[in-house]
Amino acid sequence: MRILLIGDVGWRNFYHLGDEAMTEMAVDELRARGVDITLVAGDPDHAGAVYDLPAVARIGFDQQRRRSATRQEQVLAHVHTGSGLAADDRALPLLEAVRSSDAVLVAGGGNLNSMFSHHVYERTTVAKVARALGKPYALTSQTIGPLVYPSDEPLLSELVAHARLVAAREPSTAALLHQLGAPSQALVQGMDDAYGLRCSGDDRAAVADLAGGRFVVASFAEKPSTPRIEQRDYHALIGRTVAELADRLDCRVLLVPHGGNPLPGGASRDQVANDAIAAAAGHERVVPTRMLTAKQLVALTEAALLVVGSRYHAGIFAARAAVPTISLAPNLYSSVRMRGAASNVGLDHFVFDLDSWQHGEVVRAAVDLVARRDEVVAHLQDVRRVRAAELDAWWDRLCDVLARPLTEQLPTPAPMAAVPVLAPARACTPWATAALLDATERADRERQLAQWTSSAQQRRVDALRRELEQARAATPAGPAVLPQTSATPLSTRVRRRLRRVGRRLRTLTSAG
Repeated sequence: MRILLIGDVGWRNFYHLGDEAMTEMAVDELRARGVDITLVAGDPDHAGAVYDLPAVARIGFDQQRRRSATRQEQVLAHVHTGSGLAADDRALPLLEAVRSSDAVLVAGGGNLNSMFSHHVYERTTVAKVARALGKPYALTSQTIGPLVYPSDEPLLSELVAHARLVAAREPSTAALLHQLGAPSQALVQGMDDAYGLRCSGDDRAAVADLAGGRFVVASFAEKPSTPRIEQRDYHALIGRTVAELADRLDCRVLLVPHGGNPLPGGASRDQVANDAIAAAAGHERVVPTRMLTAKQLVALTEAALLVVGSRYHAGIFAARAAVPTISLAPNLYSSVRMRGAASNVGLDHFVFDLDSWQHGEVVRAAVDLVARRDEVVAHLQDVRRVRAAELDAWWDRLCDVLARPLTEQLPTPAPMAAVPVLAPARACTPWATAALLDATERADRERQLAQWTSSAQQRRVDALRRELEQARAATPAGPAVLPQTSATPLSTRVRRRLRRVGRRLRTLTSAG
């Protein structure tokens, strides 16, 4: 069986550790089951060399929804009629790859939401192409949403309604998938795929210079993505936190980037932020590291005392390695994902919002976890036995289902096994933190929806103004207002159109 695998990977001068980890895990698991793979990547030549796989470029979409919708229509027209795209269009190799594959798999990710409309169009278009060519498709390890604009709902509903399998990595995604129309027999709740990523001896050797002695792995997104704190203050808050951890835990704190430039001498995003954080910390034991690969970070995490940060996959790797971990969630997007990942391994009480973080809860929880380290490690080891078996079963089922006829009915999958919840830190107030996380999610969702509504209204106002100008220009007397005595059929129609557009325009501008 050959599967076309699409992940958000494959850039020569940018490495997103979490996205690469999920795709790399998919590659490892599919290969282990004898599946041939063609990869869809940002830079197919680079990705093909890294993963030792044949690779094709993405179709190519941007954040302009109207332009993306037109592009999607052109691609689908070409699939159905053989025309609609130029002979050198970058989408053609991908279309041929779908045609020559037995199935399509969307690798794990958190990009099927309205913040990343280009990813929504890329994945929904590939799925539409697969359906048109009679190929099954599935999605693994997904966060859908949490923010989905009304204009994007039809795309996502169609995507999940026709998928053979869809794996949600948190309960909120499972609920949204059900709301969007995913069939119960297709919907599975499970772990993030990177939970199963394993490192090698070579990976451990590559980080041996970092892994000696007592150290904390700290990984933070380069910006807070919330208006509640300025970026400079965010870096200062992280700096104070990691400096205090270095003192209270008597250890080094390694600032490990998850998004940056892997080329020698290059630096971007988390790498630049980590330099600012280290400067804010002003502590000799707070040290930024080089850009690591996903498997190298798995190896480094295995030797860590503690993992802390606002990068999602830092906590995923820690849970698999049975290392105590604390996740920080300053916004809706991070809160939904962090809380989901933590609840999957019984660490519900160790996700903190911005207010709790600013008031010292994170450091107190870190000290408590390290003091209870044997208890925490035993808990995570027990959970690992359950979750690792479930993850193996998922990959077995996925490959089996994608090899079956599209018309074959599937049984409803079993739910995830329940795991015990680790007791909260004694010095913290978990009910207050949970309430603050709920408030963060509500406020952020309302803010983003209000921004979308305002932007959509402004676009409509602009469109009506253009329509008004076009209507005025189309009058028999030119742009001047028509005299009331004019009563030709054309002038009557134009006058009515002007009045109608004017009323709609006044309604929108007064509402704004």
